[in-house]
Order: sequence, then C-alpha cells, then structure tokens
Amino acid sequence: MKNIKLFLSVLVLISLSNLNGFSQENDISKYFKNFSINAYIDTYYSIDNDKSAGSDPRMFDLFSPYRDQISVNIAQLSLKYNDEKIRGTFTMHFGDIPDVNWTPVTRAKYVQEANIGFSPVKNLWIDGGYFLTHIGAESFPRYNFFSSFSLPADYEPFLQSGLRIGYDFSEKFSASLYALNGFNMFEDNNKNKSAGMQLNYKPLPELNIVYNNIIGNEQPTGIQGKTRMLNNLIFNVYPHEKIDIVAAADFGLQEKSSMSDSTKTAYYCGASVAGRYRFSPNYSASIRGDFFQDLEGVVSLPLNNGRGVKANSLSLGFEYKPVEKAYVRFEYRYIMMDGEQTIFEDNSNTRSEATITFGFDY
Repeated sequence: MKNIKLFLSVLVLISLSNLNGFSQENDISKYFKNFSINAYIDTYYSIDNDKSAGSDPRMFDLFSPYRDQISVNIAQLSLKYNDEKIRGTFTMHFGDIPDVNWTPVTRAKYVQEANIGFSPVKNLWIDGGYFLTHIGAESFPRYNFFSSFSLPADYEPFLQSGLRIGYDFSEKFSASLYALNGFNMFEDNNKNKSAGMQLNYKPLPELNIVYNNIIGNEQPTGIQGKTRMLNNLIFNVYPHEKIDIVAAADFGLQEKSSMSDSTKTAYYCGASVAGRYRFSPNYSASIRGDFFQDLEGVVSLPLNNGRGVKANSLSLGFEYKPVEKAYVRFEYRYIMMDGEQTIFEDNSNTRSEATITFGFDY
C-alpha cells in the first residue's frame, strides 16, 4: 500500500509540473523531462453458446474471460523514465486480465511491470525486474488485431522476472539474452533458473523476423526436474500499405513427460496466421486462423479423453477507431476441439463466441 501511495504521489507531482501558470524559476518540469505517463483501459462484453463453465473464466480466454456481463479487461497506469544511460518502467493494473493471468503471483498481483536498466556502452542495455514476456506475437488488445488470443498464445508465458541483456548490432539486427525465474512466473518455484533468447532481424522494411526461446526446469520444488524448451518464430509482413500480416509458430518439448512412457520426451506445437486490411485510418477488418496441439499435456491439462488440448479456431473481426488512440472492436470466433474432446455444453466439441471491446490508450 505504501508503494501505491508513493506511485500516485509521483504522478500528481508530474501532472502539476505541466500546469500553466508556473514561472520559469518555479517550473519544476525540467526535473521530470525524461518521465512519461501512459493510461490504458479496455472494457468488453462477450457471449457464447457454451454455458458449461458457469461463472468461471472460460477456457481459451485469457482476455475477455467472463461471459454475459459488461466488465473491464484492464485498466492500467504506467510511469516510465528514459534517457541515454538509465531507463525504467513501473506499471500498475487491475481488471479481468490481471485477475486471470496474475493469479499465481502472490506478492505483486497488481504490478504488471517493474524494471530498471542502464546502458554501460552505446547500443547495450542491461535491465532487471518484472517484465512482460518476450515470447509470442500477441500482447494486450491494443497491440493486436484482435482482442482475443490465438490458441497457441494461450499457452505461451505471459509474464517473467529476471535479467535481460540486449544489444543493437545494427538497424536491421538486435539480440537479447535472458536469465529468468521461470516460465510464466515472477516468483521462482524451484532452485533452478531458466534462460531465454530473442533475435530480431529486419531484412526489408516490409518484413520483420523474430525468434524467441525459453528453456529451463519448470517443475516445483519436491518434484523430479524436467527440462522444458519452447521455440517461437514470428513473421511480420507488410505487403501493402493497407495490409498487415502476422504469422507465428511454436514448438515445445519437455523431457520425461510422455503419457505412454515417462522416460520419453513429450512435444507440443501450434501456429497462427492473422491478416488485417485497413479500409481507411478509421476502419479495418481482420481474419485469423490458428491451431494448437498438446496431446501429452505438457502445458495444458488433460481433458475428458485423458489427453491434452488439440484444437483449431477461426476468428473474424471489425475495428472502428473514432480517434487514433481509441478503438471499438466486434469479433466472432469459432473453436473446434478434437472429435473426442467434447468439453463444451451438451457434449459438444465446438464453441461460437462474439465479443465487443472498447479501448482507449493515452
């Protein structure tokens, strides 16, 4: 609570520094010229034809998780500092997204990011603290074509804590190395650390390629260690000034995890392709197809057929932006599970859902 009060006090002080009427000698804005404040809110209403989960969060919905109610996906406030040698981020949030995704976090549920970094030499940065994950092509709704996640993104890590070392080799290529507490966690659950890497290459203005990975023992203390590795490859393509395409693929493995033979390695995979066409600066339409398969249950829980998730989905969306920093989205998604995975209402293996979201970023 003391940290929250301190954070709010700093925000008030910065806001006051921008008020008109300060004389030059009393103007304190120069002390805060490297600070910036960002506010973001996203609200939603979602319905579907599956009532089997009752009031619990729906499966495959890390965003807009509750059906048949108007709710807040996220409301967040960020304070950032940037100069040539020092940078830092502190973001607090609340809403359904942190409620669902930050539940395992016991000490910092309402903290989205808290990190600080320094640059000992040009183009090299060393950062430490709490971060959003470096894995995956999708993040919060404001950055995505859709306000829902693709199926593979549901099983990628969302948050992480540790140390990041990044270097920009050129305008086209950069790389980062990570030492992390673990897979999708702030607080470590064992004595081992995980490692990760990101390679970012932009050979053409119309193409950006990103490779990410994370590897480590993700089993809690007291359980036999099993090394898990996730590889993530992303292509951002801009073939036309009105067209954006994002394609991503995941390939993961975990040793000693096969259901048929506990001495063998288990594998899982997924992929998604999403495209957006901008009719104008205010209107756009999107389509996404994706699949995910984890029959050995490495990162998904076994379902009613005793196997992990195997599913496909198709999403359609329309976005209206009344102003540059705001959006209204209408989305439809159809999910089809493997034929034996009749997990939805009335022993169905399919679900249809529709969502409307309102977002504003300042």
